[in-house]
Amino acid sequence: MSPEGQDAVQIMTIHKSKGLEFPVVIFPFADLNVYEEIEPKEWFPINADAFSGFPFTLLDYNKSNFEEFGEEGLAISTRHQSELELDNLNLLYVALTRPVQQLYIISSLAFDAKQNVNTKKYSGLFIDYLMQNGLWQDTTYTYQFGDPKKIIEREKNPKKKENKPEQLNLEFISTAKKDHNIKIIANSGYLWDTKQQDAIEKGNLVHNLMAKIKTDEDVELVLNQAEQSGLISKDQFGGLHDSILQIIDHTELQTYYTSHNTIYTERDIINADGVILRPDRLVIAPDNKVVIIDYKTGTELEKHKEQLNDYQHSIEAMHFEVDKKILVYINDDIQVMYA
Repeated sequence: MSPEGQDAVQIMTIHKSKGLEFPVVIFPFADLNVYEEIEPKEWFPINADAFSGFPFTLLDYNKSNFEEFGEEGLAISTRHQSELELDNLNLLYVALTRPVQQLYIISSLAFDAKQNVNTKKYSGLFIDYLMQNGLWQDTTYTYQFGDPKKIIEREKNPKKKENKPEQLNLEFISTAKKDHNIKIIANSGYLWDTKQQDAIEKGNLVHNLMAKIKTDEDVELVLNQAEQSGLISKDQFGGLHDSILQIIDHTELQTYYTSHNTIYTERDIINADGVILRPDRLVIAPDNKVVIIDYKTGTELEKHKEQLNDYQHSIEAMHFEVDKKILVYINDDIQVMYA
């Protein structure tokens, strides 16, 4: 994106432009299908007694198919289509209300085989608007409303503004947050600006990064993406890199970060009681034996081992053999404990 004030064109999505305004907006490819989706899905109610207590199942959504699923399917289809209309018409509203001076819409002809207007598309809605107002002509492809020259002239020579109340110049006083004795722990704490929370926040950050790392080949990519997204700073990069390598290259752990294993990170497991469990890392070796790894910060607690035992029971209920349960404590040094 160009710096503010520079004479340039900004290219962005409609979502990105929400809340912004520009002198001139060009809206190209204005022919979105209001009802088109990518792999839509819907929850459909089922008999819980017949399906191990599950009251719903997730199905691929298709309007015509759902309408054949009785009254419930018809109600779901009606709601789904209404939500699609609302979302995409709101999107159109955002696109059409960003300009201050001029709006250029580049669309296409939206007629079906019988030459009826296809109002399922933005382009069809534009054509329908022109027809409703008696402006549509079959051989005319450019329509203009307003006089852009007058708008530009008005912007160059604005009317004298009414006198406004005198602006008050207030003195802004700032004091360092350490002087307020206030401590806030949030995502912004990842910047490690308080000594008291350094270890905790560093451990949490390493934990989050490890959720994205499956093998040793992912380390550089994950760290670079974290820096580019603003999650970590350039100064933090080296320290985090070293901490992660301490885990991956640890003599007791390195075999669990290689590509010959099947690896799942932060994957939900629903146990027999309907409770959702989420181990940090499951490593399934070629012999189908499972190693459970969980990352922790702080001191060793008995409840950490109990948590791994819960994971083990659920995994064994799926007919896997659990070989090891490992706790990795991320503090100043990396400690490996077996549960």
